[in-house]
Amino acid sequence: MVVAPETAQLSETQHTAWMLINLLARAQRVVHQVKVSCPTDVALTGRIVPLAPRDVELAEALVSGGEAVGAVPVTPGSPGRDDVVLIVGATRLDGVPGRHVRGRGWWGGVGDSPIELTGAPNDLPFGPYVAAALAAAEVFLDVRLPAAAERRPTFYGWDCWKSALVAHPGELTPADLRKVDLSGTALAGVGAVGAAWVHTIWATPGLIGDVTLADADAKGITTSNLNRCALFGHAGLDQPKADEAARLTADSTVTWRPHHSRLEELPDLPTLLVSAVDTNRAREALQHRYPPRILSGSTRDLRAEILCIGPPGVGACLRCYNKPESFTGDDELRARTRTGGPDAIAALAKTASVPTAEVADWVEQGSCDEVGARLLRTLRAAEQGREPPRFAVGFTSVMAGVLLAAETIKTLIGTPLTSDSPRSNNVTFQFFAPASNINGAEHRARDLSCAACAPTNPATAVWRRRFDGKGGGPR
Repeated sequence: MVVAPETAQLSETQHTAWMLINLLARAQRVVHQVKVSCPTDVALTGRIVPLAPRDVELAEALVSGGEAVGAVPVTPGSPGRDDVVLIVGATRLDGVPGRHVRGRGWWGGVGDSPIELTGAPNDLPFGPYVAAALAAAEVFLDVRLPAAAERRPTFYGWDCWKSALVAHPGELTPADLRKVDLSGTALAGVGAVGAAWVHTIWATPGLIGDVTLADADAKGITTSNLNRCALFGHAGLDQPKADEAARLTADSTVTWRPHHSRLEELPDLPTLLVSAVDTNRAREALQHRYPPRILSGSTRDLRAEILCIGPPGVGACLRCYNKPESFTGDDELRARTRTGGPDAIAALAKTASVPTAEVADWVEQGSCDEVGARLLRTLRAAEQGREPPRFAVGFTSVMAGVLLAAETIKTLIGTPLTSDSPRSNNVTFQFFAPASNINGAEHRARDLSCAACAPTNPATAVWRRRFDGKGGGPR
């Protein structure tokens, strides 16, 4: 990756360079090594690399931040003959073909030639992070799905303000978000999408307010998280996600309130709920709190999706089209162990550190004591481990997290998801054909079979009053 010398001092270039290195450094079994060619004596312009010291130069921060991921090696170096070259900023390398990556404000794009932009640079990270995600996706597709690379357009870009494919940054989009107050905002889930949301909010200059971060994952940060959670590094393994996110971004102008628990278990009702949870059962639980405003971000395979929930009874809610996963009851778990015979009982006893005789008694009779609770926790953990693995890549999670952060700001300042269609509440972006017209905004009506937001549900009336700013009391 080459950082253009003539634009290296700009925040937009530094944001793009860091997020691109960040994503490539997590792409194990896709990228062998990341070499960084960056001019020296260039100072960091602000909050750029959460995994690096804040008082080092740009070149050192990019490399040390990439190394802190602990996956793909990141080193200083110049382009080699067989390297895939990604050029950040408007520059041309004589005799070296490469893909150009550039972001500004709310817009980011990639192309075969230097991307010249008009207007003044600004410090917002949204477009730069989008550009990095687009470029990282191209590297992934080159390796995993080379047929898709053959259909790649020579140039394309995405605008977070318009929620649409756009050739160039908009000239009337806000560049100064100082004093936008996030107080009352709460993030549910600090996994891959949620971590990208925190990273983006941290990097946006001037935001203020108290923000709740809630994540109840008992395992904390795992090695498998590092391939897609763009905020975390190897040093954070085993740490609670919300706590580690708050620690890494403690120099934010926003004040974080981390909680190692589910958001729906906290007593205060947020005025703006940002959902980044990854199960339908969790989405249903959050919807049943009925906060005034809800945003949702999610991924599936190579698609990122954002939903602005509501209006109540009209637009889709968190529960709509998201049937909760099946739940295995306590008696069924006990019956399975009993059916497995002595070997299953012995294996459970060893895993849970409970005497075999006590496990045998519990299997036959059941109990609600501490031993029974421990055995059920062990069986439920094993049940989760049997779930089919989800396909996940870092660039999709970053795209969803960035779009979610952009919509958070737009919601707080009273701007619709897209000015082209104010009724739209849903936006999707899929990377398999990134320049396709299927990427964009649309209206998603409520699921007519959803009881959570049915017009006849009394809770919907409470939610509508809260949505309209007329109160409704705690729930």
